[in-house]
Amino acid sequence: MSVSSAPMLWESLWAPYDQPTYDWVLNRLEPADVILDIGAGDLRLARQMAQLVRHVYAIEIDPALNMDNRIDLPANLTLIEGDALRLEFPPDITCGVLLMRHCTHFREYAEKLSQAGANRLFTNARWGMGVECVDLIAPCQAYAQLSLGWYACWCGKTGFKPGLADDLTCAALEHDHQVSDCPACCQKYH
Repeated sequence: MSVSSAPMLWESLWAPYDQPTYDWVLNRLEPADVILDIGAGDLRLARQMAQLVRHVYAIEIDPALNMDNRIDLPANLTLIEGDALRLEFPPDITCGVLLMRHCTHFREYAEKLSQAGANRLFTNARWGMGVECVDLIAPCQAYAQLSLGWYACWCGKTGFKPGLADDLTCAALEHDHQVSDCPACCQKYH
């Protein structure tokens, strides 16, 4: 296997999460939400979300995971088999769920969700184990304008931008800044 294909291999592996991770997402859903669950796996989270929201679209690329999970699907849960990077997203979604800590395509998923009308994304794709709610509507801050602090970039990278000691405050350390042009994405996309 070549080094360039390694990220795709990792991204294609199924990685179930624990109930506290699912609860974090479930506690932030609204009854009117229409969810797009990318990489839905065994549908454990999708089934729980369907009890709380208007509709759930669950995309899963691995048909073996879907074989036993087609039985007794709730009426408001639609299973879609295929590669989320290549499928057209439903036009009525309000938010996405991307629990894929090894994801290498955060930017592509976030852009597709935004273009389909989603306003937020629940994901651990940028921070690994930590789940966050990404506002897909709010403009991102320019990395160059960030004086110091934690950042999460639209390209999927995270990090800490060092700065002057005088700018170091508790608030600067507790908040992660949404940026769009960190050094990593400048190398990758420019």
